[in-house]
Amino acid sequence: MQALTLDKKTIGNNFYKSRFLYEENALIQKKMAEKLTSFLAPSYGNILEMGIGTGSLTKLVYTSCQFKTYSALDIIKENKEFLETQFPGLSYTCFDMDNIKNFCPAQDFDLIISNAAIQWSVNQKELIQNCLSRLTPNGTLALAFFGKKNFYEMKDIFGVGLTYLNQEEIYALCNGYEIVYFAEEKKELQFSDTMSLLRHIKNTGVGGMSHTVLKKEQLKQYASKFHNKLTYNPVYLVLKKKS
Repeated sequence: MQALTLDKKTIGNNFYKSRFLYEENALIQKKMAEKLTSFLAPSYGNILEMGIGTGSLTKLVYTSCQFKTYSALDIIKENKEFLETQFPGLSYTCFDMDNIKNFCPAQDFDLIISNAAIQWSVNQKELIQNCLSRLTPNGTLALAFFGKKNFYEMKDIFGVGLTYLNQEEIYALCNGYEIVYFAEEKKELQFSDTMSLLRHIKNTGVGGMSHTVLKKEQLKQYASKFHNKLTYNPVYLVLKKKS
């Protein structure tokens, strides 16, 4: 399998291009955000969201919790004015989450939260470890991301895909922290044809396939073997730092 190149500039451009189509296409991501916010406490001091995107998770957090400050990171600088206008009190910074150790180093956070974003990290293990190091005593890390079975059909037919953490790797990161919730799900979407499926992927900002030459024979193979089905593998990890 060929791993998709994690070119952050290209990733940002893909998501920015799909910003007006994301909400209506990101059906699984919406459900992930809803489930993730169900584990939140009524209030926090300082909140940090990684990979804010179009603000779908942010909207849920704003209606679910009270907080003192809300900081948000993403790599799309053009979204700053839109998001800060939409969410009063939000402080948006164009910043790569992989450098979170260097973000506002004098401040730690009571909640670090992210939905459908950390799979774009160049080192997910290190990112999670760095997030945990930025929590206050009793602080919470709440993540929804994707597991090994995500888009497995795409890997099988087209030979490309992202790298995902397995359960053993995730459990190893939990040592010394209280596991509030850890689970994974399998969600399937059905499409009328393979091109509609590929269009769905593109409209959710995953533009890596655009750099792959898609052969007609492969499209036929996908339809024959997987009947134009696409599998998502959501993973939920909510950890609390012990005081």
